[in-house]
Amino acid sequence: MGRAHEAARAFDQAIGMKPNSATALWGGAVAHAEIGNKVMAQNYLRRTLVLQPTWTDMARSVPQLLPFLQLSTRAADALRTQLGSFSTRTYRHATDEARSVEVGRLGTQPKFGQWTFVTIGLSNHEWKELGRPRVELLLATELDTEICGQILANLAFHLRETNFFPEPGVMVRDVIGALNAGDLSQRLPHVYITVPRAWDLRLPLDLGPPPITLAQVVPVAENEYALWRSNPAGFEGSLARANVDLADLRRVG
Repeated sequence: MGRAHEAARAFDQAIGMKPNSATALWGGAVAHAEIGNKVMAQNYLRRTLVLQPTWTDMARSVPQLLPFLQLSTRAADALRTQLGSFSTRTYRHATDEARSVEVGRLGTQPKFGQWTFVTIGLSNHEWKELGRPRVELLLATELDTEICGQILANLAFHLRETNFFPEPGVMVRDVIGALNAGDLSQRLPHVYITVPRAWDLRLPLDLGPPPITLAQVVPVAENEYALWRSNPAGFEGSLARANVDLADLRRVG
């Protein structure tokens, strides 16, 4: 009848009276997804599938519910369990708005005075190489700025398009340079991928299958890129000996 808000309220009341009714929970999930209430829709759907696991295939046939069945939902749940609650913002591809990735933002992580930005959505990408875990990206920064979300989104789009797995120890050129973000793009144009040790997280985030893990993204300067090329294995040790703060986006490199 096109009255999704009234339907959502009605199902809320029904669930209040009979909280273990899979039918009421299903209806509530669909209605809340229809009006864009992701939190309630996901909660009701999760409870529905606990009661009726065989309804998973049916849920996959409902466009409004399909996003809640993606691996990225499991990744987000695991991150919130370990790091706490956070909000997200959706970033769309510059030339194709149908392609998007969400980026979450957390304060005082991995330590006081820093922020963490994390992708929610890259883990939905299946790599061509067998046995690869699904991955989300983390960035630590002392600057709480929108450009951090753009860096992660731009890298996520690039990795999907090229099917390049973000393995610790690799460098990806011009991720930040391509954003034309003024001085930052000139000073720190590239990114380095490493293990996210600073957060003291339990990895993988989700055992799966498939397992879901995390990779840290570190903006690097041109001279740091040259250092990596000359000695990839010793790159992180060189940064540590030079007391380079990986979260300092103001550094020259």
